[in-house]
Amino acid sequence: MRRVFFACALFALACTARASASALTDFNDAWNKIDNYSCSIVVHESLGSQTQDRHYDYWFKKPNLAHIEITSGPGKGSGSVWHGGDTVRGHQGGFLHGIQMNVSINDGRAVTLRGDTINTASFGFILGVFQSGIGTVTEGPGETIDGAATDTVSMKITNPSTNKNVTRDVIYLSKSTHLPVRRMRYEGDTMVKQEDFVNVKLNPGLKDSDF
Repeated sequence: MRRVFFACALFALACTARASASALTDFNDAWNKIDNYSCSIVVHESLGSQTQDRHYDYWFKKPNLAHIEITSGPGKGSGSVWHGGDTVRGHQGGFLHGIQMNVSINDGRAVTLRGDTINTASFGFILGVFQSGIGTVTEGPGETIDGAATDTVSMKITNPSTNKNVTRDVIYLSKSTHLPVRRMRYEGDTMVKQEDFVNVKLNPGLKDSDF
């Protein structure tokens, strides 16, 4: 009887520990198991009176290889490759597609409306933002997004002026993969950027030569 009691107690403790596990910790653990991945990113962002809607295809390989292509929206056909550092090799769309150039990672042709760069789209970068200590992090249940049950991790930014005036940053993490399916950033009550991560393929076998 005593053995049964202890076995039940241990099982209960294990269940309690799992139920109270941090969604951000699960995200970290999931990211540690990934060497490379690809996805599409559906983005809406605004800056003052300007708005921008784009679809991207994105590929990433640890530690610092990234490739992005704009498949819809302003700049369609443009893309760039990053090998770490502060430059990217890119091309514009249309008749200039075949012309490759090296530019600063912060060049106006290589950033989004709000100034985000190719490396900031990666799951690893997003994880780092929420682990950086630049704000107060809280967690809770999330909504179902494209059929995926989620947890939310929300961060209230301590100094918005050093974070492009973003006051709150929220990620929705899939309960099954523990990876982002959506990220939303706010200035006060106004949502200024939403990214949806779709068609995610984990460890598809990307090689350095693919970048």
